Order: sequence, then C-alpha cells, then structure tokens
Amino acid sequence: MLDKTFLLMSLAGISSKKQLKILDKFGSSEKVWKAFSSTMLLKEFLSEVELKEVEKIYNSDALENFILGLQKIDVSYVTIEDGKYPVQLKEIFDPPTVLYCKGNVDLLNQDGIAIVGSRVCTRYGAEQATFFAKQLSNAGCVIISGLADGIDGFAQRGCLEMNGKTIAVLAGGLNKIYPSSHIGLANEIVQKGGLLVSENIPNSAINKYDFVLRNRIIAGLSLGVFVPEASDKSGALHTVNFANDNGRAIFALPGPVNSTKSSGTNRLIKNLQGCCVTEPNDIISQFSQFSLQKKDKGKAVQLDMNEELVYSVLQNEDMHYDELLRKTQLDTKTLNSLLTRMEIRGLIIKVAGNFYVRKN
Repeated sequence: MLDKTFLLMSLAGISSKKQLKILDKFGSSEKVWKAFSSTMLLKEFLSEVELKEVEKIYNSDALENFILGLQKIDVSYVTIEDGKYPVQLKEIFDPPTVLYCKGNVDLLNQDGIAIVGSRVCTRYGAEQATFFAKQLSNAGCVIISGLADGIDGFAQRGCLEMNGKTIAVLAGGLNKIYPSSHIGLANEIVQKGGLLVSENIPNSAINKYDFVLRNRIIAGLSLGVFVPEASDKSGALHTVNFANDNGRAIFALPGPVNSTKSSGTNRLIKNLQGCCVTEPNDIISQFSQFSLQKKDKGKAVQLDMNEELVYSVLQNEDMHYDELLRKTQLDTKTLNSLLTRMEIRGLIIKVAGNFYVRKN
C-alpha cells in the first residue's frame, strides 16, 4: 500500500505539502491508507471536496484503473518512500511525494547540473547554453532543465548532440508536453536514454503556478544551477531562489551590461548570489571534486588553509554569513568562493536565512 497511498492522494488532487503534513501526522503511509477508510480522521487536513474525492477513489476501481493506464503509456512512478526516489530531492523543504517518469529512472540519482534561463534568449545565450551543456555532458554530468523554449531547449539539445543524458522536468503532466513545439525534443530525450519527469498526473493541465513548483524540483535534483542568460524577471530566477534556499551551488555567466536579457545573471554576480563563470571548466572543476568526494567517502578529506579556517570556525552549529565573515576575517570575494567550493565538496551545508553548518 506504500505506493498506492501517495498515488491516491495525487489522483485526488491533494498537494504534496498537504500529503507530507498528513504523513507526518500519522507516521507512516500504511496508517494513512487505513485512515482513508474513515475519512473523518483526515478532516483537519482536507477540504470537504478533497475528502469526498479521496472517499470516492478509495471505494472504487479508479486507482487500479489509473495504475493500469500508466502502464499502457509506459509511465512509471517513484514515491517518496521508494528506494529509487532521488536522495538530493528528498533533502529540499517540500519534496514531491510522487514523481511520474518516462524513460531512464536511474538518472534520478545521478550527478546533475541544472541549466535554466530566458525563454526568449539571444544568440549569445543560445550558443553558451549549448556549449556549456556539451562540455558538462562530456564531463559526466546529467543535464537537468525544464524543456522550455530558449535556454532550456538549447541546453537539452546540446546535451543530446553529445549523446549525453538529460532530465526534463515538466510543469504539466507527461501527456501534456509544453510547449507543444518540444514534443519532438521530449521524444528524443526518452529515445536517447534520458528522462521526462513530473509531479503531476499524466493528463494534468498546466496552471501558471505549476511552473514555479516545477522549478523547485529542477533545483532539488541538481548539485548546482547554471544560468547562462536571464533577465531580472525571468522565471529561471525562481529556480535560483530554490537552489539558494536548499543549499545548492549557483553559477552565472556574465553578459553585456546593456543587455536586458543578461540583467538577471549580471545581478546575481554583482550581489554575490552566484559564482561568476566564464567557461565550462569553472563548473567542471568544482563538480569533479564533488564526484570524487562522493566516491571516496570514508577517506580523509584534504583541506587547504582557508578551508580549515572556515571549517574550524563553523564547528557544529549554524552560523550566519555575516558572523562567519567577521570571525574568519576573510574578504567577501574569498569567503564566497570558499563557501561555494566547500558546499560542492560536501563539507558544509547552506541552510535557510543565509546560515551555514559544517557537515561531519
């Protein structure tokens, strides 16, 4: 009943946030399943409409028919209690309880870098998104993006050109590819060993806020987010915010100072919210260290002098960036670079509110 519990709630249109609250209250998905037989137990969490929908599905063949329907269209699913559920994603503040997947599910737990940016991009943005995606793919990174027009599409096509692997996180269901002009790209991703993923059931229509929710999954699946080009109002900056809130590395490519298409990325760099990169090796070198760190768990980790300073100052309690700056007496540029590198190496964790804590 583990999988069915979450599938039923998803089919009933209950948000992941509510599902997680219910799971936390009852302690296990088995107990939640038993509560479905007496929906009064769920009254403090669900509206009357939601309660009726849960009861209707629970007392009918709707759930079994839904699962059979998924099999017919080659869609699998991974729930939050499944061993295949991505470890990285489970760490975010509000992980989806179900992921509907088409393609290579094993990619969910492989090292990936997200590439996101403007839907209406310049030639410069398109070229750089393609170039970086190709080089990162060659380095063994899975490219994660949202299948959107512009930067997303160029990055995922660049990855496929190098026979790399890419994950496309959709805002709507897997049967509702958006934009429709990318249906061919979506099919190619699956055919070449990539993955389409969504937290929404396959025939779900797309709501405006689904794009924002989708961005938290893109950030959550990745080790870091790279933004080649984005304006100040670009939706890609939602992904950056989610990445920042959940301790992911952020990389930004500088653009012309008079280009509105690069105003968002330039601001990230100017405000020290993202690490400035000018070539793929700027990301690859840090990413490679992270991969090595994962493979060499249990071995002694070598720290340079400044890393030792930061690590010793942090101890085992959360410390705000300003306090860390004061205690280490490092300049902001050096400290920001150190923190980014140490996050990627898995030595420290950034938590909400610009606090840091060492990872033992």
